[in-house]
Amino acid sequence: MQDTMSLLNTPYDTSLTPELRAIQEEIEGYAREFGLDFFEVIFELLDADDLNAVAAYGGFPTRYPHWSFGMAYEELKKTYDYGLAKIYELVINNDPCYAYLMRSNNVVDQKLVMAHVYGHCDFFKNNAFFAHTNRKMMEEMANHGARIRRYMEKYGEDEVEAFLDKCKSIEDLIDIHSVAIKRREEQARFDFEASKDDEPIPVTRFKTKPYLDPYINPEELLKAEEEQKRKEREARSKNFPEQPERDVLWFLMQYAPLRPWQRDVLGIIREEAYYFAPQAQTKIMNEGWATYVHSTIMTKRALKPSEVIDYCDHHSGTVASHGPRLNPYKLGLELFRDI
Repeated sequence: MQDTMSLLNTPYDTSLTPELRAIQEEIEGYAREFGLDFFEVIFELLDADDLNAVAAYGGFPTRYPHWSFGMAYEELKKTYDYGLAKIYELVINNDPCYAYLMRSNNVVDQKLVMAHVYGHCDFFKNNAFFAHTNRKMMEEMANHGARIRRYMEKYGEDEVEAFLDKCKSIEDLIDIHSVAIKRREEQARFDFEASKDDEPIPVTRFKTKPYLDPYINPEELLKAEEEQKRKEREARSKNFPEQPERDVLWFLMQYAPLRPWQRDVLGIIREEAYYFAPQAQTKIMNEGWATYVHSTIMTKRALKPSEVIDYCDHHSGTVASHGPRLNPYKLGLELFRDI
């Protein structure tokens, strides 16, 4: 198994050039002027091939190795080489926020991308869907990668990768709303209270006068209803689990016959799934807000007259519709303009 990050070129300086550092300070000032609230933003300047490799890892170059990341890298590389697609920026929900810029972009594109990044960072920090996410995920991902690499050294790459394949095939089987909705009651390990089996079964008894009670609430009907509800209670008690569980990964961690290292790997996949879930849930509004922010900053503050044509060309391509496909940049931007 080849680690995608081994494909990266010889190490080089990824810090911004003095010109780009000045542009960052300028754009950040405009963002604060317009009322945006964001974590510190650290920009890294990467070559196209390296940016594709980082994107294949979801923006976390220290992530655990897996063949699916290599497959994603090959797809990104080929679409870039053939001129079918291009990554302009990649920004990470973290504190501080990390953002990757493509070295080959021109100055106008870098301005636009920086403004776009500050929109994303403001959204990450203030949107309720991201409130539960780990703001130190860059370090946490490195920890995950180290643990899985250690398991590979101890138990063998093939065995660990085979189990990773199983985990990743069900990584979306989580309860994305559990961070806001309490699904289950907390139970003490030793609960000596009376079980539900000992509780009386309520039956439907209509309120009436005593002399009408035998006719309105006949005893045989009440007993039949009680017996039916008792059978339903017994059937539920035989279910495992008694109540439906939306978070399948949590259920497997609790009850599946897993070895300790397998339970840890499954927990890693689950933790990362909850981290990435809000990005899918808010894709349209997240991209719409970032596009609205970069459009506002560029047209009202940052653009020079000589840069208008290049900016319009890039922006129009970003919000263009492509046949029946939904463009989240376009839809999100129009929603915020309407708001």
